[in-house]
Amino acid sequence: MNAPDAAFATTKAALIVDVWVDLFAAGLARSGALGNGLPVVLTDTLRVLPLLESQGPIGWIHTSPRHYQDHVLIAHGQPAPRLRVDAAQQPADASQMLRRASLCLVAVPAERDSAVAMAALAAKALQARASLLLFGMPQAGGWGAFDGLVRQGALQPVEAGGARVLASAGLAGALGDAGLHDADRAVALASQLTRARQADIHVERMDHAQLKLRLRIDPVLLAAAGSPTLAHHIAHEGRALFNSRGLGAMLLPWGAPCQARLLLRNVRARIDGSQIALGGQSLSPLAVDYTEHGAFLKLALPAVAPGRDALLHLSLPRDAVPNDGFCDIGAAEFTVETA
Repeated sequence: MNAPDAAFATTKAALIVDVWVDLFAAGLARSGALGNGLPVVLTDTLRVLPLLESQGPIGWIHTSPRHYQDHVLIAHGQPAPRLRVDAAQQPADASQMLRRASLCLVAVPAERDSAVAMAALAAKALQARASLLLFGMPQAGGWGAFDGLVRQGALQPVEAGGARVLASAGLAGALGDAGLHDADRAVALASQLTRARQADIHVERMDHAQLKLRLRIDPVLLAAAGSPTLAHHIAHEGRALFNSRGLGAMLLPWGAPCQARLLLRNVRARIDGSQIALGGQSLSPLAVDYTEHGAFLKLALPAVAPGRDALLHLSLPRDAVPNDGFCDIGAAEFTVETA
């Protein structure tokens, strides 16, 4: 592998670190290693961890304002708001959540200011005897804010390819010699989750530590509402709705580059001219297939840039939007290749 190829592989490995974190944390939860405690994620961006969430509630603590409402599914009930707390606006709620934490996943931010607040929150989780796992891009500007916490918690470096990962001793031991990128563990977990019908995920081993993951997920779990009215409609109808003007947003599972296939229902005209954006990047569909069930939209999505919400924005052509109802995303599938 030449130098540019090696640099690209290292960068890609860092960008998909949340895939591996999700796999490992879901395995911990499934094994019962977390007990009755709550897994808590500290982040400055809007994200989801769908595999960990398949095992039970997750608490999210944000160190930056969030402007979208998202939901979780409740058995025999309407979708409910995902458990997210703004640390600056709801400090008591954040502290209470951290006191319940058995596992604290810390997405080290690109900016130091956000990292200082996050490190203070992580210290509270450590005081509550939660296990810590810090992960992020090696060059992220926030790492320096965690130096004291790393010493205090005796956090240990974990093998994670191009990403930087530090973990409490117990977690580092559970990760073992293979580190975060344990392909055998990932394949076994995916099989268990599928058999138990907790997640629809297929993992194919492509190389020693390279995997192809295909995740099918209820799009309601990814629907992101930018207004209280749309959030109410999503919760009331239990569908991943666009608004009345044909505007919609959805959270991506993980921030990794991936292939996405979305079923858009109740569209009244062709949607080839839809406006699609991820971060500041405009995208065009790879293909649009029209069927009796709706329009299948195929996309090649780049990695979510550090410091950006994992939000995909879609704007449908005006003539595709019904006057007597709402378009929605009826199915969602994502395929990720690890490095």
